[in-house]
Amino acid sequence: MSKWFESLVISSLIILVGVYVTGASAADRERMMISSGLDSDAIATKWPDAAVWLEPPEEERILALFAPESDTPAKGALVILADEGQSAASGLAGALRQPMARAGWAVMTLGLEPPPYALEQAQRQQAAYSSEESLEDDEPGSVMIDVMDSVDVEELEDQYLTRVQKALAVAVGNLVDRGYEQVAVAGVGKAAGHVARMASAERGDVSAIIWIAPVFGRSDSAALTDWLSRAGQTRVLEIHSSRAPATMEGAGLRSPKQREAGFRREGIALYARQPVAMAEPPEPRDAPAVANRLSAWLASTQ
Repeated sequence: MSKWFESLVISSLIILVGVYVTGASAADRERMMISSGLDSDAIATKWPDAAVWLEPPEEERILALFAPESDTPAKGALVILADEGQSAASGLAGALRQPMARAGWAVMTLGLEPPPYALEQAQRQQAAYSSEESLEDDEPGSVMIDVMDSVDVEELEDQYLTRVQKALAVAVGNLVDRGYEQVAVAGVGKAAGHVARMASAERGDVSAIIWIAPVFGRSDSAALTDWLSRAGQTRVLEIHSSRAPATMEGAGLRSPKQREAGFRREGIALYARQPVAMAEPPEPRDAPAVANRLSAWLASTQ
């Protein structure tokens, strides 16, 4: 190979790498504001009879999957918000749709898009600064990535949380419009924090709130007691893996057992927790066990 040809090849490779890096950076920046979509169109095509397009006010439409109760009359209806990054058809949420319908419950599942990229980075940074391993001489913002320099993180977070709350409200409203009087709302994993926020709204059309293998951020974990104290007569169930630790270390973070003790100290009596033999985090194969526990508890609250 001549030196001239070798030089030409190397130069071409450098140009290609530069284009790739530039494109990746642009894609990262777009992720700040553009949602993933969670393959909604493909899912709607695969399950056309179950697909329901919901239209939250001032937001893009979102896909839900609906399964009516197998036997009538229905025991009630359930909205299930999937774990972060999962669609209405995937994960434990998607797997719960049919077993809950067979148990006599109408079920509507929603996907949960991840937060905007800049918000994810801010949350990771906040967690790093609050951990014991953070260096005391680190200056806040010293490791802030360039993409966040011109982004209002608080505004992004507010927009994201509001969008999820609108989606949940429209899903509940859709089931009420179908004639279901008892509507419970469940959240899997990180979705439990969004569902927990509904407790403070004292919605009359939400009969119960369920956290399935919840993963709460520090701020949500610290706010749970306040949210539940304003929940009125709305019952709250936490379903967690029997393998969950009895205690957790870290500012604001608590295990299911620690949460229960804290709620009882504050006089919150409408909260209950039930361990289930399931993986941590839960998998679709755990749906039958979770559905049995969930159906029995919901029936007992009526």
